[in-house]
Amino acid sequence: MLRWGTIQQIRRIGSALQWPLKDIRISENTKMLEKHWSKSLVDSFESSKNKPSNLNGKKYILSMFPYPSGRLHIGHMRVYTISDATARYYRLNGYEVIHPIGWDSFGLPAENAARDKGVDPREWTINNIESMKQQLLKTKILFDWEKEISTCEPEFFRWTQWIFCKLFEYGLVKRTSSEVNWDPIDKTVLAAEQIDNDGKSWRSGAKAEKKKLSQWMIETPKYAKRLQEGLRKMSEQWGEVADIQANWIGKCDVYRFMLPVMKDGSNDEIIDLRIKDIFEISNAEFLVLKQSHSLADKDATQFPYKLPFQVLNGVTGRQIPVIVVEDTYQPDVTSFLNSRIGNFQKDKILVEKFAIAEPKHKRKLTKNDIQEMASFGGYGGYETSRTLTDWVVSRQRGWGTPIPMIQTKDGKRVAVQLNKLPVLGSDRGQEVDKERFGESGVFDTDTLDTFFDSAWYYLRYLDNKNKSELISKGAMKNMPVDVYVGGIEHAAVHMFFARFVAYFLKDINVIQTAEPFTDLIPQGIVRGKTFIEKETGKYLGSEDVQQSGDKLTLKNDSSVEVDAVYEKMSKSKNNGVDLAAILDSEGVDMTRLRLLEAAAPRAPINWGETDLKGIKKLLDRIAAINSQIVDARDNGKPIELKKEIDGSIKETYNFFVRNVGMCLEVLHLHNTALMRIQGFTNALKKVDPIYLAHSPEGQRAVKSLIIMLQVFCPHVASEMWSALANDGSLVSDQKWPEVDKDADIEFLLMIDGVSGGRPSLDRRIIEEMSMDQLWERATFYEHADILRMMKEDGMKLKNSSYISRKGFHVTLSCSLEGDKEENRKKIGKILDRIQAEKRKLEIGKKGGKRKKEKKIVNK
Repeated sequence: MLRWGTIQQIRRIGSALQWPLKDIRISENTKMLEKHWSKSLVDSFESSKNKPSNLNGKKYILSMFPYPSGRLHIGHMRVYTISDATARYYRLNGYEVIHPIGWDSFGLPAENAARDKGVDPREWTINNIESMKQQLLKTKILFDWEKEISTCEPEFFRWTQWIFCKLFEYGLVKRTSSEVNWDPIDKTVLAAEQIDNDGKSWRSGAKAEKKKLSQWMIETPKYAKRLQEGLRKMSEQWGEVADIQANWIGKCDVYRFMLPVMKDGSNDEIIDLRIKDIFEISNAEFLVLKQSHSLADKDATQFPYKLPFQVLNGVTGRQIPVIVVEDTYQPDVTSFLNSRIGNFQKDKILVEKFAIAEPKHKRKLTKNDIQEMASFGGYGGYETSRTLTDWVVSRQRGWGTPIPMIQTKDGKRVAVQLNKLPVLGSDRGQEVDKERFGESGVFDTDTLDTFFDSAWYYLRYLDNKNKSELISKGAMKNMPVDVYVGGIEHAAVHMFFARFVAYFLKDINVIQTAEPFTDLIPQGIVRGKTFIEKETGKYLGSEDVQQSGDKLTLKNDSSVEVDAVYEKMSKSKNNGVDLAAILDSEGVDMTRLRLLEAAAPRAPINWGETDLKGIKKLLDRIAAINSQIVDARDNGKPIELKKEIDGSIKETYNFFVRNVGMCLEVLHLHNTALMRIQGFTNALKKVDPIYLAHSPEGQRAVKSLIIMLQVFCPHVASEMWSALANDGSLVSDQKWPEVDKDADIEFLLMIDGVSGGRPSLDRRIIEEMSMDQLWERATFYEHADILRMMKEDGMKLKNSSYISRKGFHVTLSCSLEGDKEENRKKIGKILDRIQAEKRKLEIGKKGGKRKKEKKIVNK
């Protein structure tokens, strides 16, 4: 027998509503609850920083920082809601959470505004930052504002320049003439990812032109093989992001040699040669370029022809001729980047036409000799990607990080001394103040690609006030980033450059971790309803469109039909959504729930297709349970506790606590976590509220439901907790519920990234097992079928590992010999066979049961 003391208060301690609720829907009062609880939650968050919990260590949760355009959009709200929900989850689990925010504040829009509106780009940017900061504060997302950074501030870009100078010091920066994509309107170089499928600049809309410029480049291909190998270790956590980046890097099975072009007394132009057989370079006597190569004459109509210059083979010291052929020449002979070493047998026609003499004696050099000579002269010689080229970092813009290089009076280019940084925007192209910089000459006129700023910003958050070093060793203890949240479109380029810089900084002992990001939550875009004229393809606003029967037409001309589709939001498409208006009408909690419930983080959201009906129903159901318990607890009637009911509540509690945690922490499926919250609610609705109110198991279950709810809608959960606990405590100060020591957990098997099954069993059986013991268990029990079928199909394990999270799961992971994609297809077929066999057994059991019932009836 258990009895609560009678509580007579109508308005609970700190609550905004009167509990138990009478004729009030909590879903209709969310904005009022937000206003009531917001300050308490923010104050509690800030005060907790003075007494950080280090029970479970740290968690660095990072969302990709925004460009300060001046207005937040719904896509921003989505990425920051995901990161905030994740950060709240880890705080409740006893981690010291780092959740910073800053500004990717250099870029073309500010420069265009300066040109078009006559404003200073810095002033425009600072004003936009202040405006967006106020908008972010209205979202109630809990950021560590004391860690705020902005890439346009000298205290930040000083260290951007420092990294560039270090790359130059270690021979990874060079000045080379190359063909680049040129925007004729913005008058700047465009990276490949800034050009759309029609060959137009993503920002200005101008057709990109090919132009040859002398540019600063970073030798990222030197790290390609290591970065590719690193992805294999990250593939399980990164999923398709690892595949995207691996494809972007390309297959790393060729050797790179940079052959300087010898013409006009200058050799700042090279041919980037990739060859599979490294020994070919020691006997290279001529090169063959395809007509698509950037050094070929675009106006040439007669092939083959010899270029009017030679290139230097840095390994042999010989200058050799270059022959240009049609793209269709020798299609069976492999070449990379439209160039290859000429072959005296296969290219006999070229040899005879251009009278190329074949040496009588072949040079015999070892692989080590070739690589040492190439490396010493800066000619490459290392194994790398077939396709990855140098990172062109020069940009012909004013609003960016100034490139910290000086051209001296004798024509040399030197890096600014590290202790003299930063070089300011006002220094660009100016005479160097020798007294200040210790050098004479002229500063470089270009600025750095903004990808350079974002390639290391995650480090500066951790030590943003440090004036003497990029990051201290103490601050480095908080690396790597544990969860990185951002657009899937950044999987290849931004994250490749970030990894490259981290690997380099690790090599020179600035940081201790090569991989900057442990886990990722790639986020899909939010698409808006878009109206397009069928015939012209013109984008229309919703106010221009009407429903005419079963079709859409123009309002002012019903003969013009209109299509409605969902596309990425943009001003030009008239399909944007005003975030400020949404927050004003729906409030923070409802907007959060709508974004988190609509789809998995990786999937896109069609904004017009989402609504609040299901969300409101869920909140009202949870509030009803809360209200009934408060009412039942207050009337003070005794009740008899039953072991079987408590056991059922306990089982329900463990199942849903484990599943919500798994979805948030392991699977990163916030929408599925909300579904589990709904499942928990439905299960508790089936229990008499009087029993829940008086049973310790019931109280624990309902309190846990409210504690977990807060990561999705903190203000509504605060109100419910206030009524339920009635002790003045905040829901944000509670601990995340833990799974019982005798509960079931999941025993997962992952094969080349594919789930081979996730049965549940008592955590006491497997949590302390070694990997050998886990494999033995899997082979004879839970995963016996799939492992047996794999063996029968001749599939062989290459390597394996395991990870576990106490109370959640133990996961065995393995990779197989052979092609990964083919293996995945085979695993899929095996899983289909297992399912088919299970269905056959179930049908057999049902059939047997029916026969047995028929016999009984006949008797």
